[in-house]
Amino acid sequence: MAKTVADLDLDDEHMTIGIDDSIAEASGRLLTMTGGILVVLDEDSKTKGVIGHRQFLKALSENVDANTSKCSEWMEMDFLEVKLSDTLKSVLSEVQKRGPQAVVATDTNGEFAGYFSPGDYQEATNLVQSLKSLSL
Repeated sequence: MAKTVADLDLDDEHMTIGIDDSIAEASGRLLTMTGGILVVLDEDSKTKGVIGHRQFLKALSENVDANTSKCSEWMEMDFLEVKLSDTLKSVLSEVQKRGPQAVVATDTNGEFAGYFSPGDYQEATNLVQSLKSLSL
């Protein structure tokens, strides 16, 4: 009875944005959330990167024109892509080994399906520990 990534609520703590959208658009979207990140997608809904507060601060420190600078220029590309069918135990192990900036889930077509947030990580850890203690 292994739990999978699909058992988590991956719809919170993120918004999506296009790879060619401006940093100004990205900042406006990020301001509407209390926390989380922007997941940068291409025209085929494939994850290309993520943008968080750190990427905005870096862009600001370099005095970029937010209206012409694209998300593709500032996104973080150190993310781990996992499948909805992957077990939580295997995902937690991979996250611990690799330490990515973000974890995103994909469906069977490789399209973005959700963001594996720090809260999801904690929930997954708790679920795996509970199943372990029950010998499942």
